Amino acid sequence: MKRSLFIFIAVVLITAAGTGLLGAKVIDEAGKAEGERLANVTGAAAEQYPEAENLLIEAMTDQELRYEKEGNTILSSYGYDEAGQVSDSYRQLLITFLASVCVLAAAAVVFGCGVHVYTGRRKKKHQQMLLAVLEDCISENFRFADDDDELRDAVDVQFAESLQRLEQKLRLKTAKFNEEHDNTKTLVTDISHQLKTPISAMKVCFDMYLEAETKEERDEFLNRSRIQMDKLENLTAALINISRLENNMITLTPEDVSLADVLIGAINTEYHKAVAGDVEIETEDFEDVELRLDRKWTVEAFANIIDNAIKYSPPHSVVTIRVNKLFSFVRIEIEDRGIGIPKDERNRIFARFFRGSADAVKEQEGSGVGLYLTRKILEDQGGTVSVKSKLGEGSTFVIQLPL
Repeated sequence: MKRSLFIFIAVVLITAAGTGLLGAKVIDEAGKAEGERLANVTGAAAEQYPEAENLLIEAMTDQELRYEKEGNTILSSYGYDEAGQVSDSYRQLLITFLASVCVLAAAAVVFGCGVHVYTGRRKKKHQQMLLAVLEDCISENFRFADDDDELRDAVDVQFAESLQRLEQKLRLKTAKFNEEHDNTKTLVTDISHQLKTPISAMKVCFDMYLEAETKEERDEFLNRSRIQMDKLENLTAALINISRLENNMITLTPEDVSLADVLIGAINTEYHKAVAGDVEIETEDFEDVELRLDRKWTVEAFANIIDNAIKYSPPHSVVTIRVNKLFSFVRIEIEDRGIGIPKDERNRIFARFFRGSADAVKEQEGSGVGLYLTRKILEDQGGTVSVKSKLGEGSTFVIQLPL
């Protein structure tokens, strides 16, 4: 559209310039003809009446035109008036000038019509292209998000690039929406499965409580129901934390914290379980470092790993914590001497709701959300967590946090 406008303006300017040049040419030719006629009259008069030369010069330089009236009277008596002068002397020049103006005007009109037709077709093509893009967007077929030469040829380059950026964003948002939709479906399925077991167990306990004949039996079933309620409460709390983290409802608030303080907080959280399981927690000496972390959630992340280490370690064993400060990060190892993790499960233990297939795992309480929550918390703070394990000999969880 801009290019057509520039061309149209250029043609109008050229037409105006051509018209001006032709007008100047006509005026110049008219001036020459008038000069030649005046020179002829002056020469004739001077030849016949030499003494009138001064009078002729005076008349030609007279600004007040004192002799104009007498001159017009004489010329009229011989049939020579102003109209005849123009008609006879400048007719050809006027015809040429008017013909040239008509040709230029016709050319401008033809060009204007051509520009109008071209612009209309191009506009229609643009509209068809935009409609195609919108239809593709509606059908989630983002073909123009790629580098499309056809689109660039059809519309302005800057506009085409804006369209492509828009479609790339729509593609990303659609992919994110689909991913969140799939995650929601998976989460609902997983939650339903996880809640089913304790709720079913509680239902059985209450049914048996109602059928119990002695106080001892009723107390036993009440205790079992309380255990299942505690499991359900812990599971619900874990699910709430996961949901809030995944939906950014929990904001991690980094602050300068001591790594030793974080480890002490995690150990104190799990200390009673270690005592109950007759498992010792040993921390090797290390140089304390200051990290920028959310203390509360990082303590929970470490506590989840220590909890697993205690849970699957035999009595009289030791859980060892080692810290190594490296160039750009600090490495924390939490090693147990428990049952170990099968090779085919090592990459899955950080998945949501995953629990191992070993009998020892099934015998322990758990929902399969602790390690998933740990990974989420650490990764959101720029850290990583991985595991090394040998079946029957124990596991070592390796955490790396940026300095």
